[in-house]
Amino acid sequence: MNLGADAGFMTAAVRNEKNKMKNTPPTIQTILFGLLVGLFISACGVVLFDSAENVSSTLETSDIERRAVNGERIYFTGTNMEGERIDFEEGPNFGGMMMGTYLTCASCHGPEGRGGYHIMHMTPMDAPDIRYSTLVEEGKEHTESEGEHGDEHSDYDLKAFRLAVIEGKHSNGEPLSRLMPRWNLSERDLADLFKFLKTIP
Repeated sequence: MNLGADAGFMTAAVRNEKNKMKNTPPTIQTILFGLLVGLFISACGVVLFDSAENVSSTLETSDIERRAVNGERIYFTGTNMEGERIDFEEGPNFGGMMMGTYLTCASCHGPEGRGGYHIMHMTPMDAPDIRYSTLVEEGKEHTESEGEHGDEHSDYDLKAFRLAVIEGKHSNGEPLSRLMPRWNLSERDLADLFKFLKTIP
């Protein structure tokens, strides 16, 4: 038995088959394989596109959540997410800094924003209800008392909130009580605080 001859014959046979395959038109198997590869590539593209949309949606949601958390933190601690203390002018005589505490929105308006009468360091005060629903209702009463239609001008917006919190004025320009601190909030922190107030029932 001549193994070299047999090996040569096998090599020649394999070469002949390869040549035949090169010259053979695509078979059904080749077409199906091509379709499967195409479907796989398309599916990957859809999954990648869908994943990109989900990531974008998650980022938007996380930004909304971060802003709500920032607003809540400002309300209860007087600091923002970066840990920066928010300064103020005027306001009640608050000796809390000596005891390691600071004046916050919740100090006067309470944890639920309902305000009420209380005494802070021997200073009596009647803090107003600052829940968003109450602010809107007061806006309606104010515009109706001036003869305007409450529906058109009654929304309590960020502009009115800025006027009260930063400038210490009612929406009609009259000054708020001097017990109301004039907070030095950035625009972002102000907007976040306003968003948080809207979540208080």
